[in-house]
Amino acid sequence: MFTTPGVASNWKGLSWSQLPADNPLVTADPGVRVLAWQHGYVIYGTTSGGESGFVWTSPDGLTWTQATAIVAPQVLVATGPNGLVAVGATVPTETVWTSSDGVHWLDAGSPSGLAEVDSIAGTSAGLVATGHSDVGSGKFATQTFSVAFSTDGVAWTPVDVQQQITWDEVGPQVQSGNGRFFVMGGYTNGVADNTAFRLDAFDGAGGLGGPGLVGSGAAGKGGLWWSDDGRKWTSTGEWVYATSLVFGRGGILVYESPRLIPGSTSLALSTDGGKTWASAHDGPVGAIVCGQGECSDGPDGTFASNGTVIVALKSNGKTWTSYDGKTWTSIADAGPANYFGPVLVLPRGVVFGSAYGAAK
Repeated sequence: MFTTPGVASNWKGLSWSQLPADNPLVTADPGVRVLAWQHGYVIYGTTSGGESGFVWTSPDGLTWTQATAIVAPQVLVATGPNGLVAVGATVPTETVWTSSDGVHWLDAGSPSGLAEVDSIAGTSAGLVATGHSDVGSGKFATQTFSVAFSTDGVAWTPVDVQQQITWDEVGPQVQSGNGRFFVMGGYTNGVADNTAFRLDAFDGAGGLGGPGLVGSGAAGKGGLWWSDDGRKWTSTGEWVYATSLVFGRGGILVYESPRLIPGSTSLALSTDGGKTWASAHDGPVGAIVCGQGECSDGPDGTFASNGTVIVALKSNGKTWTSYDGKTWTSIADAGPANYFGPVLVLPRGVVFGSAYGAAK
């Protein structure tokens, strides 16, 4: 059990301190996620290089309890119509755990109709997962990717986000926020392999599209689709290879992909729930960093969110908050200087490495 002091809203500053060495957020691998749901919050991720998954829940974002009933090398968690659903990889099978309160967990057995899970998201309408299946072995091994829908996390049905789509070697990913699902990924059908897309290629109608510069021969298109029910999907147009969405209470930011050509726009913003997008330029963290003939594949800092407030942390430690990704407020007590790395936004503060910034 551990605590994360700080206020839950209207952040004015951050008070930084070192977390204990045994704090699960210190020992965790990169990629820890925080999930808000009707009964509180969930933190999940892995330790020991992906060898051990963990899930912690909290009713208020202050005091946390580990879900010891969940035992798996890796675990993904989403909130569905009936509560929390955790899918754990227990190769060669997978196990599903469910909870209506975040405290008591039920082993629901192995899922049916679901490939090896890569990502999962949920809303009150149901759950959507992306996964892959291995075909062949050795140098002839390939992977096929799929998207599936479920109401309970146990029985899954394949869905098509776009007819006759063939996903590229990265595969699709799913996220949810503000009651809506989003699937993103690259696909190859019908496009030459030397075509790349960039975030500043707007179609003039609020969407993104059109060829950018010649790429490195990766997949031809990137896409972003949204759905309110997890079954019927609407495309926002041809995109860059979006890798992550950052949700605020009133807006959504999309990260550029590592496949982007250096120097292209790094962010896009939606204030209508992800239906249309506009350039966010670089937000408050500044432009992509270039030097010695090379450019970074990301901005001079990072964005992260707990689903309500978005935090922007620049590499020099300056910090901003926003609820819509458009209007930013500088807050006191900057983060660690010379910052580069992942940030985890908890309900009451920010974690960077072994440092915790309690909101005040």
